[in-house]
Parts: sequence; C-alpha cells; structure tokens
Amino acid sequence: MFKWLKNFIKNNFFNTKWRCNICNVEVFDGEYFCKSCYKELPFNDGAICDHCGRKVSQPTLYCSTCKERLLSIDKSRSVFVYDKAIKALIKRAKYDRKTYLIELFTKYMSFVYFKSYFNADYLCYIPMTKKALRKRGYNQSKILADNLSERINVPVINAISKVKDTTRQATLNRAERLKNLEGAFIVTDKKSIKDKVLVIIDDVTTTGATAENVAKTLKRAGASKVYLLTVASVPPKQGY
Repeated sequence: MFKWLKNFIKNNFFNTKWRCNICNVEVFDGEYFCKSCYKELPFNDGAICDHCGRKVSQPTLYCSTCKERLLSIDKSRSVFVYDKAIKALIKRAKYDRKTYLIELFTKYMSFVYFKSYFNADYLCYIPMTKKALRKRGYNQSKILADNLSERINVPVINAISKVKDTTRQATLNRAERLKNLEGAFIVTDKKSIKDKVLVIIDDVTTTGATAENVAKTLKRAGASKVYLLTVASVPPKQGY
C-alpha cells in the first residue's frame, strides 16, 4: 500500500513532464520540452568530423581535436552539440540526481547508435572508483549504458574498473588530463572482450582523453574495435 501511494504521488504530483526542462514553462503534451525549446535543441546532425563526430564547419576525416591524437577510439558519435542548454541538462542528471533525464538521452542515443552502424557485441561505460561512487551514489555513465541496452538489445559488460582516484578532468588542460589518467583503468575480464566490438557510453566528449584512455586499455586487453557514443560533444575551438 505504501509503495503504491509513493508511486501515485510521484507520478501525479511530481510529474517531470509538466514543465519544460529548459525554460520551465508548463507543457501539456507529455513531452520533456516546450515546442520552442525543442526547435532550438542543438542536435549534432550537420557537418561532423568522420572520426570523432564533433560538429565542424565542413565535413572532414579528422578534425583539429582528434587528428593524430584520439586514435584508440575507432569512431565516435554524439547526439547533441554541447551548448548552454545541454550542459544544464547533463549537469542536472549528473550532479542533481535528475536521473529521469537519462530516459530522454538514451532515446536519442538509440537513434544515433543504429544510424552509425556500430553493431556492437557489448556496451561498456566509463567506470568510477569505489570512493567516487560512494560519494555520488550512482554512476551516470552506467545508468546511460543500462538504459540504452534495454532500448537497443545490446548487453552491458562490466569488464573495466577504475582503480585510481583522479583530479576532476574539467579542471585540467589536455596534457594534465592525460597524465592524470595514467594507470587509472584496468580490464577485469579479458576473456570476455577478446576480439569483441565494444561501444563506450558516456555523457560528454570534451577533449576525449578519458574515453581514449579507456579504449586504449580495452584494446590492449584484446578488444577488436572500440567506439564511443555520448550525449553531447564539444566542437573544436577552431571550427574544423
């Protein structure tokens, strides 16, 4: 009885679809956004870098961000361009426990997955150390992977662990990020990933250093291909 009452209150008095998740105006069609904000969503469906999937001014095989750098990841794609509105949504899902937004993200991620012909054997995610996980209470990358798995019918494999606490990547430059991640990840199930195609799931591609480090670790352990799929990606500063 208590569980039923709790769910009733949650669904009818705290409905996450009663207000636009960007401008907070009331909505009455069961969607996450009002029509005006939906039209302004920065879908990453224009010219992109063929390798890392970032928005660029003209289509290119390698952009200024990934050229001769992010080569352990075979291909990367993202749903959105990382702008102010998307940043706010991801922040709410990541730090404010608004995990209902994961449903929204994975809906669009499933479209990009099939459009990109990843054909993965497994999904994986950017792991957290036990200490960091206890502090936050959940790993948003794992929740993304689990939800996407249900949509696309590709299993999630827990084959990699983070064994070293690192400084928050957003506070570091590229060189510092790479050094910060040295020895941070280990593969815990080499047999299961040998010769397999994996897709790493995460929220944002900024410099790509974290995913690159994870991909390198997976390939050293025998993975045949490693792709990356994120909610959003940061375009090259130069635009190309």
